[in-house]
Amino acid sequence: MYKVLIADDEINILEGIASLVNWENCGATLIKKAHNGRVAFDFILKDSPDIVISDIKMPGMSGVELIEKVHSIFPHIKFIILSGYDEFEYAKKVMQYNVKYYLLKPSNESKIEEALKNVIDELNKEKEKEQMVTRINNKLQDVMPKAKEQFLKEFITNKKCGIPEWEYFSQLFEIKVTSQTFKLVVLEIDEDEVQDFEKIFALKEIAVDRLNNNNTIQLCTIIGERIVILCENCPNQKLIEKIKNVKEVFSTIYNMEFTTGISNVGSIYQLRRLYYEVIDCLSQRFYLGNGSIISVNDLHKEESYFDNILLLDHEDFIFSIRSGNISEVKQYLDQFFEYLKKEKYDINLVKSHCLEIYMSVIRQAKREMIDELFQRIIYFKDFSNLVQYKVFIESICVEIAQHNYDRTKETQSDVIRKVIEYVEKNLSEESISLSKIANDVFYMNPDYLGKLFKKETGEKFSSYLVNRRVEKAIEIIGSQEEVKMITVAEEVGFGNNPGYFSKLFKKQTGFTPSEYKSNVLLS
Repeated sequence: MYKVLIADDEINILEGIASLVNWENCGATLIKKAHNGRVAFDFILKDSPDIVISDIKMPGMSGVELIEKVHSIFPHIKFIILSGYDEFEYAKKVMQYNVKYYLLKPSNESKIEEALKNVIDELNKEKEKEQMVTRINNKLQDVMPKAKEQFLKEFITNKKCGIPEWEYFSQLFEIKVTSQTFKLVVLEIDEDEVQDFEKIFALKEIAVDRLNNNNTIQLCTIIGERIVILCENCPNQKLIEKIKNVKEVFSTIYNMEFTTGISNVGSIYQLRRLYYEVIDCLSQRFYLGNGSIISVNDLHKEESYFDNILLLDHEDFIFSIRSGNISEVKQYLDQFFEYLKKEKYDINLVKSHCLEIYMSVIRQAKREMIDELFQRIIYFKDFSNLVQYKVFIESICVEIAQHNYDRTKETQSDVIRKVIEYVEKNLSEESISLSKIANDVFYMNPDYLGKLFKKETGEKFSSYLVNRRVEKAIEIIGSQEEVKMITVAEEVGFGNNPGYFSKLFKKQTGFTPSEYKSNVLLS
């Protein structure tokens, strides 16, 4: 209902409008009646209405003065003017101030109601427009971080992305840079077995939170299972100190370590090369041990590792094996072997790459399988053509991917079990939500956790929470002979809004809590 105030110095007209107009039918509520402009202005200051119906000539403060003063403070308030025929010229000067109708006296209630309905219809349209804009902005806020992540990933991994793409998307995403030089920081969890997404998302959130002092982080994404952070140029020592802090937090939660690579300084158009340099850094973990922080400067190489070898990136492929996506595994292998066949490299070089990809694959298997799979390398010497290599490697990849799929599914089920346990322990908390659980408890991406929850349980988290709260309320009502509904509301997370709890309970069960107690349980 929209709030309406009427102002007229003629008491008969004032009371007549107040009593004859069907306010509720128009979608409005009459909140105040003022017998002159000054009283009306004081009422408006105390309780801002949506619509003011005002006479144009009143003692103390005229309708013109009232409209001008109110519009300067509350420009959203709409006005309907009541005036005599000879006063129109006097009223014309305020038609610019949200005056929607000029009604000549005497005006009966039907004319006033018609004008009022038209103004309210306009207000409803404005509200719908505002709500639509709000929804669009909210959706953009939800989508923008994911879009930025995908853009950075594409810019680094897709050779087709160049200067025009960066300039276009940096404007679209409002990426404001204060430096022309950057560094890439890449984090990779030190674990031989298949990773679960929970730890990767947790490390990403912690790293962004701890490294982003003074707005140094421009973009962040995940490529494969590596967290890639684009930072404005700053001294390595400053970065290292922040990364050590990230290591402390992550180790406390998961009792695990991660290795960090820091690139050289480069422009935004050199990111792809900086990324491959950092991957080279991460490969030094074999010599330096887990938990190392390695910069390109530490390697002291006279030439790039990538200048003299064939560049084949297996990041997405390895990720597919670890996540158990068999269709993507087969698709990548088809492309990989087709590429080798098309380019017709030296046979020994091809065998070398087949051996390399096989070694990368078996490292994704469970530990008790690795030794046996390593022994199968002896089969390579018997292969005489590329098809034999493909068939053999594909069979091993599918076997490992299937195992990892089964293992990942078990891990995901365990995460959802923990979410449900958390809900049970904290059901009385009003602030409980999927975002709170994801960010504060599990350090996970809320969107990913929501999809995982629905996949595991078959329903959205919000629906589950409402149903569980109603079920808990029913348990409490049924377990006690005398129980106050406000107490029940508090115990299921509606302590500050017992009225809403009662409505929600009725929507779910068909009864209010009191009716449920008397009509269902007692009967």
